[in-house]
Amino acid sequence: MSALAEPDAAMYWRSLGANNDQFLLYAFPASNSDDGDAVAELRSRAVRIADLHLGIARTPNDLDYPRWVPVPIVDDQFCVHTAATWDDCLRAVAGFMGQGSLVQGSEGEGRRAGPLWRVHVFAAITGAPEAVGPATVVVLQISHALGDGRRVSDLARRLLSDEKSEHRDRDASMLPSATGVGIVADIAAAMVGVATVLPRLAAATVVGLLAWRSEQPPAGLPVIEATPLNLPADGAVELRTITVSRDGLRRYGPSVTVSVMAVLAHVLAGVGGATSEGQVVAEVTLARPPTVRRRNNFHTVAVDLHAEAEVADRAGLIGDQIERAQRRDGTTARRLERKAAGLVPAVLDSLAVRLGRRAPLPTHVAGATVVSSVNRGPADLMLGGRRVLFTAGFPALSPVHGLTHGVHGIGDRITVSIAATGHAAAVVDDYARAVAAALRR
Repeated sequence: MSALAEPDAAMYWRSLGANNDQFLLYAFPASNSDDGDAVAELRSRAVRIADLHLGIARTPNDLDYPRWVPVPIVDDQFCVHTAATWDDCLRAVAGFMGQGSLVQGSEGEGRRAGPLWRVHVFAAITGAPEAVGPATVVVLQISHALGDGRRVSDLARRLLSDEKSEHRDRDASMLPSATGVGIVADIAAAMVGVATVLPRLAAATVVGLLAWRSEQPPAGLPVIEATPLNLPADGAVELRTITVSRDGLRRYGPSVTVSVMAVLAHVLAGVGGATSEGQVVAEVTLARPPTVRRRNNFHTVAVDLHAEAEVADRAGLIGDQIERAQRRDGTTARRLERKAAGLVPAVLDSLAVRLGRRAPLPTHVAGATVVSSVNRGPADLMLGGRRVLFTAGFPALSPVHGLTHGVHGIGDRITVSIAATGHAAAVVDDYARAVAAALRR
């Protein structure tokens, strides 16, 4: 058995109080086979992917970090749903997002290890983007503890591909040992956690002091006042998607992410995404280079979208901010800060997550909305002998973010996905139409 790395454990603990599962959607032309054939095909692929055999065992009182343990793949992880249209499909996925996370559903108080993923299949959907006729839609719901957007997109690629990846897929003998499950293992982990509290605190303090003494990089954007999109809201989740060609976006900026953000700037201002001074700021997720132990290896930065500038100038300004943020994140001070955070005792990390859930909502935030972007590779995924049409994804909503955007590409198709609740949900149709018009202009 092995312990989760600190950022993965943090994602796990957060999932005990809120649904931060990821939802990866893939659409295919419908085949002539029945739903059972699609499920059988998906299951035969899942059994050879080691990460899909993982569960998480929580240490009593979080005295040590949770551990990876083996769990079986069961029939309940493959769900076939009845939905007639693309809109029905999106409503169903929105309903999943409004429910508890997979960890909450399978573990109750978080002690018993259960499955960390589920596949939802929607067959014979009409009106799906890019589809000439009926489409089959596959949605992989997966715990954020298993990986960030880049890593779980790789898992989805293996689930939706007939090709084996020998350097990544492992047989059952390489999975965590089942001896890591049970009361004896719980007690042993708790004892180890207690014994390492003081050494971890000492090491974290030393590394933290080294970070403090290092040359500090220039600060990023200051926080902004909360906008209407950041106010707490109840109500249903609404999802919308816009699919466009990759080449069509390239006229706006040097990358897909920058191009989409440049387009969103002006539209966001019209739905309450601007401050009283007219500033539009988005939180953007940026990937770090892959590491061995950390499955979640990314950071978020605030980016001023410069809604006042022309689109071409705006793209350059956005790209410059992202480049500076990447340089800041790679400095010695930032790397030492991350190392110090990874040394904090588990019991304190877990406490910080719980206290964060109870904290009052802030009056100032890093950004009005969230943008998460992942390139999911070539359009060579297959299901039922049919090639993938497009892919989409829906970043989690939160008490301070009522509007999020996913930007996901596969082959030459890019889909901008919109998740909304509260104020944003009330205007989501007008907003989606405005975004679509701006992207296709």
